Amino acid sequence: MAIHINKISILLIISLISISLSYQTIANDLNVDKANVKNVVTSLVVSSIAKMEEFLKTIILTHLAIAIETPKKSCLETCKEVYESAIDAMKSTLKEVNEGNYYEANVDVSAVGSNMETCKDCINEIYGDDPEFTKFDNWSHGVIVDASYRITSVIN
Repeated sequence: MAIHINKISILLIISLISISLSYQTIANDLNVDKANVKNVVTSLVVSSIAKMEEFLKTIILTHLAIAIETPKKSCLETCKEVYESAIDAMKSTLKEVNEGNYYEANVDVSAVGSNMETCKDCINEIYGDDPEFTKFDNWSHGVIVDASYRITSVIN
């Protein structure tokens, strides 16, 4: 009987070790995924901030400087504020991702999307289907979707 208990004890120990190793592997995979998401999102956000700042300077502010009619000027001023807020939200996303606060980072990315929609609406109303704005809007929408997808993939 003692031999039988020893075999059961050994099998139990082996099972517990196996379970422990499985959980460790899952935890390591999760950390690798978070590290990968952090690196990819950081790169994506840094380049996006630069592109948004450039678009703000070269397109929004240039159009704003020559806008005479009140509706155009008002729309462009709204877009200026919206892009500045979007840039701030992207900087906040960068900070949150670097600190591992993925839920807050996702909130920040969602704010960027909301900000961009506000500008898109008034631009479409004032300028119609303008190629510069449409191209930038399509790009920014893609960035937001990509960043949001990656961030939410690691939220527990």
